[in-house]
Amino acid sequence: MRTVRATRHTRTGASPTPGVRWPSTRIRLATAGAATLVLLVLSVVPAGAVAAATKPDNRVTFGIEPVSAGAPEVRSNFSFAVTPGAVVNDNVAVLNFSSAPLSLQLYATDALETTGGGFGLLPAATKPTGVGSWISLPPGSSTVQVPAQTPSGAGQVVVPIAVHVPFKAPSGDHVGGIVASLQTVGTNASGQRVVLDQRVGTRVFVRVSGPMAPKLALTDLRASYDGTLNPAGKVQVQVSYVVSNTGNTDLAVAQSVGVSGLVADSRSVRLPKIALFLPGSSVAEHVTVPGLWPQFLLHTTVTAQPLAEPGTDLSGLVTATSSTWVWAVPWSLIIVVVIVLLAGYWWFRRRRRPHVAPVAAPTQVAQPVGVGQ
Repeated sequence: MRTVRATRHTRTGASPTPGVRWPSTRIRLATAGAATLVLLVLSVVPAGAVAAATKPDNRVTFGIEPVSAGAPEVRSNFSFAVTPGAVVNDNVAVLNFSSAPLSLQLYATDALETTGGGFGLLPAATKPTGVGSWISLPPGSSTVQVPAQTPSGAGQVVVPIAVHVPFKAPSGDHVGGIVASLQTVGTNASGQRVVLDQRVGTRVFVRVSGPMAPKLALTDLRASYDGTLNPAGKVQVQVSYVVSNTGNTDLAVAQSVGVSGLVADSRSVRLPKIALFLPGSSVAEHVTVPGLWPQFLLHTTVTAQPLAEPGTDLSGLVTATSSTWVWAVPWSLIIVVVIVLLAGYWWFRRRRRPHVAPVAAPTQVAQPVGVGQ
């Protein structure tokens, strides 16, 4: 029988993102009265489509977190360092902070990078193919009945989970999540029945042993110049590009965009950091760099600096850069200069034109007429 060793290590998570609420010590979701990030999926359905729904006006609060069976534990997420073929067992707690019992759907899925560079999870209807497919729940645990909160604390159901790492799992970082979902039926402003899907989740980080190859790439760099009608005015440059994590490790990324002119004029803009950049993900960025003098040609440079997640070796990984040139012709100034030159030339020609005195008409002199001899 093959013995596989799996170890657990702590990872730093990213900032929350729309779709799923992520906890520091305990995940809580409030449908009203709290500043939370929660996925609200509305779809028109016939009456009675969700059998185990609660009334839309009932306020509920529930959560999900890693837990060790029978012992209190504070973990912000699941994090495992494993070898191919390993099986890791753990537990997840589903919590109910409401005064009524809740029926919640529980499932595992894959992580994805949102368009804004945030952490998200696949929609419930999308079948996972990565870490989400590695995680198994006990039969009958897809729906859990969580008791109401009591004076002693939140209602809780502990569900065991198992992570089955495939023997052919590629080395590197793999990320997913375990989600608790509450579906309710309500009515929208048009009187149609809608399903409200509220989800909270806890992240699952799995690092498979083997060669780590962190790598960033910058592609599709484009720059365009926004002119101005003011001959003495400054302009702005629109810069767009795609940054990609082409390696196999999680990264954080700091980005900046700089634009410089031909003569001592440069501006730079720093973008918000991508806190957790998943392997295989790409993010399209668009930046406006203002306050530049149009100097016929402007040089644009994009820099993406990798920042290591704990336990990630960045040796050999260099900062990714890409650059391009953009024409910035000061047409307004050129037109003004041309007009001034033409006016000066006209004035100069006028001043240099010779003045010719008018010629008087010839006069006739009367000759005396002789009278006889």
